[in-house]
Amino acid sequence: MTSLPTHTEKSLGLVIDLDTCVGCHACVTACKGWNTENYGAPLADTDAYGANPVGSFLNRVHSFEVQPDSGPAQLIHFPKSCLHCADAPCVTVCPTGASYKRVEDGIVLVNETDCIGCGLCAWACPMVPARWTRRKA
Repeated sequence: MTSLPTHTEKSLGLVIDLDTCVGCHACVTACKGWNTENYGAPLADTDAYGANPVGSFLNRVHSFEVQPDSGPAQLIHFPKSCLHCADAPCVTVCPTGASYKRVEDGIVLVNETDCIGCGLCAWACPMVPARWTRRKA
């Protein structure tokens, strides 16, 4: 299994203001574009919001309708993305070292060439942004 660095030079944070999120999915598009820039093939994602999603999901926006005690219903958008955890379980569970935490900034990354597609990172992720599922043959 992969070990975490003993320290990182920086600890970056991710703040999402749920009061201003309108569910436009721009963060999803930007994340996918950024993280698939140098891949040999794009990361597939089919039926991302359905009952049986298939593919790799690095970021998703889930929308929930909330009915307050008084007034009209409200639509709340909740982006789910990698939070680059200080103690990232997706890194420590990786059998090949493909999931790793960069020492210079604490960002959690995946080296595609070392990844064997076992899906342990997605299983271990407490925030559920990383998803790796295979299409049934």
